Amino acid sequence: MKAYVFPGQGSQFPGMAKDLYDKYALAREVFEEADQQVGFSLSKIMFEGTDEELKQTKVTQPAIYLHSVLIAKLGASFQPAMVAGHSLGEFSALVSAGGLTWQDGLSLVYQRAMAMQKACELEPSTMAAVLGLADAQIEAICAEFGGQVVAANYNCPGQVVISGSLAGIEAASEKLKEAGAKRVLPLPVGGAFHSPFMEPARIELAAAIEATKINKPICPIFQNVNARASQDEGEIKANLILQLTGAVRWTQSVEAMVAAGATEFIECGPGKVLQGLVRKIHAEALVSSMELVG
Repeated sequence: MKAYVFPGQGSQFPGMAKDLYDKYALAREVFEEADQQVGFSLSKIMFEGTDEELKQTKVTQPAIYLHSVLIAKLGASFQPAMVAGHSLGEFSALVSAGGLTWQDGLSLVYQRAMAMQKACELEPSTMAAVLGLADAQIEAICAEFGGQVVAANYNCPGQVVISGSLAGIEAASEKLKEAGAKRVLPLPVGGAFHSPFMEPARIELAAAIEATKINKPICPIFQNVNARASQDEGEIKANLILQLTGAVRWTQSVEAMVAAGATEFIECGPGKVLQGLVRKIHAEALVSSMELVG
């Protein structure tokens, strides 16, 4: 069974999706409409912008989203038995499975990006990747900091990202190294994503999600916050809202998809980050990138 997976922030690169724009009329139509919808030339920054320009939250999230959705739309054989997306990628997955129009998805992704940016500016915070420790050890050390540090991304066995206040991350990093972590790497991000520090963004996005029509997707979507499959519109909405302050349970999601019968994982979007993570979670899985028509 085929599982289609959609990447999150960090997969962007200068020149992204330019090949799609040049080759496909559908891509040109989507980018022209998207530029009007967000109110600036997103496509120009994607095609010609620098790394720094692409790192702006208001650019990064809609750029990766559009690239991913277009690849699924242009896919030679997009017939998912199940879908999942990493953080931002959950919106791309939902659109590609027919749960949202791409226009509504772009609107939510752009509002999400701006709400997260505002939350980052309210209180300085950050993230760090912890390598080589068991999940339970990381969770126990984070718990010592009273909500100032949490496990935010369970990317694969031995790779968990923590999220929290600047002081909390610094202190937790030292404790994690003492506990035997191979490395603790500060991440170049503007805030503590997938943590309680994103509560103002969650409140803001909740209203937008509640006001958006979500249809029953054509296949189950395995959502980040609980790593469980859903096709229920109300449940999907609730989990999208919880996602901003909840952890990305990617390891658990891939394990759940394998348990549900997934044997092949196809990444739709820029880069190959998720293919590498899937291999580390389930070595027997077939992994590839989406092949396009023509």
